[in-house]
Amino acid sequence: MPDIPKSCSVFFGKTEIAFTIRPANRKTLAIHVFPDGSVVTDAPLDATEADVAEKVRRKGAWILKQKRLFASYPPVIPSRQYISGESLLYLGRHYRLKVHEGNSRSAKLIGAFLHVFHLPSDGTETVASLVQDWLRSRARSTFEMLLKKCVVQTAQIGIKDIPQWRMLHMRKRWGSCTKSGTILLNPELVAAPKDCIEYVILHELCHLKIRNHSPGYYRLLSQVAPDWEHLRTKLNRAVELRLDY
Repeated sequence: MPDIPKSCSVFFGKTEIAFTIRPANRKTLAIHVFPDGSVVTDAPLDATEADVAEKVRRKGAWILKQKRLFASYPPVIPSRQYISGESLLYLGRHYRLKVHEGNSRSAKLIGAFLHVFHLPSDGTETVASLVQDWLRSRARSTFEMLLKKCVVQTAQIGIKDIPQWRMLHMRKRWGSCTKSGTILLNPELVAAPKDCIEYVILHELCHLKIRNHSPGYYRLLSQVAPDWEHLRTKLNRAVELRLDY
């Protein structure tokens, strides 16, 4: 094998796995899956392309599991400045922030703008608190509404009641299901379109039945959300637009 990286691919079932062979001075093969979904192998110098491809195929289930895991991570969100003109993503649509001095503190969405009023003596911290409180309030009411809708869909798999749930900021998750059966939803998810929020909720509700991400879990998810793969991609693409969020 030449001592330069080479791009290849194999099929695991019906799914094609693209990977790069990176020759290395080592005795065993190492397979890496990176957050962007890329797969890189560090292969012994005497390994053939066929040898590497076969080992990648054998590890296909693990590779796809890692890719799904990384795909579920929300991107790092740059910090806000909380000044007029900033873009605010809410339920999949962009709005602009307008900051005003006034004789009271409030936040109200009017047309394409979130108007935030603060006292002349207030600093940026107060404006930030008003925006975050508004988003958190909207997130709570939106999640409550969509949870009611989603349990109608999950009734067919035996989940008919809204479980205990709460909001929690998570660096690498849109949602989670605790061992005790409490659903956790990231308030940042309110930036996404409603159908994407429903996908996350359905994803976590299905974990009340199956805790892992086994093939059986995805068969269960497909019963209540047949288009979950499309919605996951839509969610990831939607949040990529949050450059100044």
